[in-house]
Amino acid sequence: MRHKFELLLKDFWRALKRPAQNENMLRLAVWGFTRFTPELVPDAVKVRQVLEFVEALRSSDTPGRQVAEERLMGDLVHLAGQCSEVLEDAKCPRLTGFDTILAAPGELQPVLRVLKELHDFALACFQFKRPRDSFGGARRALAFGILGRVGWAVDLPEVVPMALRALRKTKSVESRQASEFLQEYFAERDLAPDDAMIEELLSLVESTNSRSTAYGALNALVETGAISEFEAMDRMDNWKSKHR
Repeated sequence: MRHKFELLLKDFWRALKRPAQNENMLRLAVWGFTRFTPELVPDAVKVRQVLEFVEALRSSDTPGRQVAEERLMGDLVHLAGQCSEVLEDAKCPRLTGFDTILAAPGELQPVLRVLKELHDFALACFQFKRPRDSFGGARRALAFGILGRVGWAVDLPEVVPMALRALRKTKSVESRQASEFLQEYFAERDLAPDDAMIEELLSLVESTNSRSTAYGALNALVETGAISEFEAMDRMDNWKSKHR
């Protein structure tokens, strides 16, 4: 399997460096990536190699770049979920942060290091910039998808304010994924947002012109037990009255 994975990486880089001679190679290589998921779950070195390619891909002008990046990032969301499921099946307690990896059972630490690689990559997606980047919002949405899966196994308090800011990007795929992140993050922990966060979300409902943003914020509050479904319905009715 090691040799086959190395061949896949060679195909990745060959397609990126010589796109004119390898028009279909990138698409074929990317579509074959998922079969290596079980091999990558415990191997942070291989995962870093894949992430280095994705980072080079998103900075390139290779034909088909966005389609390939979207496919690979979707596969990384799946990989993060597979890692977290391995930890859940092994009844590994949720970590308070990646600085406590050494407190986990030794046989599970490689899986946690893979999650750390995916976490760092996802955070870097929010900092990445390129001129006229039509894929930027979708990239950040997929990054929230990765972080959502990582959050099954590790506390990520640093991501919560990022998701709240993203909620304000009305009518965007990034906003919807940020809402899903918040709902799942708090529900998984059986926690409610603090008072300041509740007020921020309710204020967002009052100020936004986007129905989907208002609904997402209210749904996040309902899912976390901060408000009741009846209160959410009442506030949504008020929002609709104001935006007829």
